[in-house]
Amino acid sequence: MESMASSPNSPAKLLALFLALAGLPLGALGWLGWRLLDQERSLDNQRQREQLDNAANVLARESERALAQWEALLPAAAPEGGVLLVFDNRGVHQQQGVRLPYYPRISPAAEAPAALFAEGEAREFREQFSEAMAIYRSLGTVANRPQRAGALMRLARCLRKQRNFQQALAVYEQLRQLSETTVAGTPAELMARREMVEMLKLLGKADQAKREAASLAAVLREGRLRIDRGTFAFYSEAVPLETQATDALRLAEAVQEFWPRWSDEAAGRSTWQSDGRAFATVWRRAPGGTAAIVSGIGKLMAPAAPMLQSLQVRAALLDPSGGILWGGGAALTKSYRETGLPWTIGVGPADPSGARQLWETRRNLLSAGFALVVLAIAAAGFFVFRAVHRELSVARLQSDFVAAVSHEFRTPLTAMSHATDMLEEGGVMAERLPQYYRMLGRETRRLQGMVESLLDFGRMEAGRRTYRMEGLSATELVHRVVDEFRGISSSVAERLELRPPAEQFPVHGDADAIALAVRNLLDNAIKYSPETSPVQVTVERRGDLTGISVEDQGPGIPKAEQRDVFHKFVRGAAAKSMGVKGTGIGLAMAEQIVKAHGGMLELQSVPGHGCRFTILLPAQAEQR
Repeated sequence: MESMASSPNSPAKLLALFLALAGLPLGALGWLGWRLLDQERSLDNQRQREQLDNAANVLARESERALAQWEALLPAAAPEGGVLLVFDNRGVHQQQGVRLPYYPRISPAAEAPAALFAEGEAREFREQFSEAMAIYRSLGTVANRPQRAGALMRLARCLRKQRNFQQALAVYEQLRQLSETTVAGTPAELMARREMVEMLKLLGKADQAKREAASLAAVLREGRLRIDRGTFAFYSEAVPLETQATDALRLAEAVQEFWPRWSDEAAGRSTWQSDGRAFATVWRRAPGGTAAIVSGIGKLMAPAAPMLQSLQVRAALLDPSGGILWGGGAALTKSYRETGLPWTIGVGPADPSGARQLWETRRNLLSAGFALVVLAIAAAGFFVFRAVHRELSVARLQSDFVAAVSHEFRTPLTAMSHATDMLEEGGVMAERLPQYYRMLGRETRRLQGMVESLLDFGRMEAGRRTYRMEGLSATELVHRVVDEFRGISSSVAERLELRPPAEQFPVHGDADAIALAVRNLLDNAIKYSPETSPVQVTVERRGDLTGISVEDQGPGIPKAEQRDVFHKFVRGAAAKSMGVKGTGIGLAMAEQIVKAHGGMLELQSVPGHGCRFTILLPAQAEQR
């Protein structure tokens, strides 16, 4: 059993030196890579910030241009989707663009004097309805629309009091046709339609009542009549008005919110938002009254969308409190104090994930490049370390081998030298001469066997060893080798146990080479086994293979050494601890011989319980 007597400090020192020499450039390279990545990220952030700052400036100029266009329209026209109002302290007296459902304040319209209807109302109060209705009919035939509207309203009232609902309904229809004519502070059409809904319900005409209510709702929703907020609220309570779905109603709410600022300040710009909808306004006071434009910020900023797309950014407009008026995704902002606009401008990358992926791609490429360089350096260093370590190991093994061979040669040479000296000096008695001659012959043959063994191993490694292949019996070959070992001494003969097989187990091979392999296994087993423990030799069949096993009761071979013991010059830890002599080529030679015969050398060992080496050779056809 052969193994390497290695120096425990040399590999550790070599590894420490390698790590020290390779660690410095690798550490420097890693630091440089980290610095380059950090610098690349800083430059990328700076480029992105410059791009966003440029986009914010462009958006600020676009916003200023759009607001300036609105101001240029005052007081003549309204922008698309917006409303232009001209008003004074009496109320709105001019409107263009979107018709609003209601206005904060409207100019009062002319109505017929109440004195015209005093006599009729007096008779109506005394329930003289016929006389009162005659007066109202007479007053309602004139061309004066306010007077006619007032007379029709009072006539319909009298008819309702008499429960003459059908005629009242006809009068309200006439009143409805007067449309915007004001009566009792309300447009005649609104009043007439509301009362017609009630009349139709009283007459049991539910379907007509629903249609009339829907018509009234459309009038309110579409802003056909100019009314104030209170009037709108009063009439919208009586009809199914879906106010949440109308943009005009939201615009009216914005006008209502802006009205105090318009009244207090001579000119300006402002914004307002509610329920996710934001509006902007510009206004200017003039001799004819204050002119103001109101529209959604989305419409104001619509021309900027292509510009933002070309800059690959997205933008947001924020009110002074930070609420989003328009857009979203702001990463860089310019406050309203910097721009002079009624909002803060925010810009960000159009595709943050794409920008991040681009940066990550560049980072990964740079990291991969550095990793490849580090890997190449590490791999080169590893192979250099491995080669140096291997050369040192081989040199160490060769040194151990030379020392072992020298020691092996010294023993027979010493005995031969001593015997030769005794013979030359003539100090040997005649009857002991044959004994000396036999000892010289034995030691000479032993020395010759060692030399031949070394030469054979050299030829095997060089591939020049020739084998005389022939049919032979594994059983007879093992018997012959065991008998040779038994002839060495009686103690060895007592320890060898050969289990005689019942068959011859024919194999095809070189008898001397296979015998040498078995001899090496037996030699190791005897060396490493205790002097009183047996060594068992077995020949058996394993499927299509013939197995020759040698089993000892020695210290065994640790798992970590079992693969290395078949290498040349390698000697195990047990060889040193037990002081066993050897050259370290026995197992390597046995494995080479077995492989040359198409077989394999198998090792089974449990530390502390001995070893079992098995030569497995292909059986001849007749055996199979």
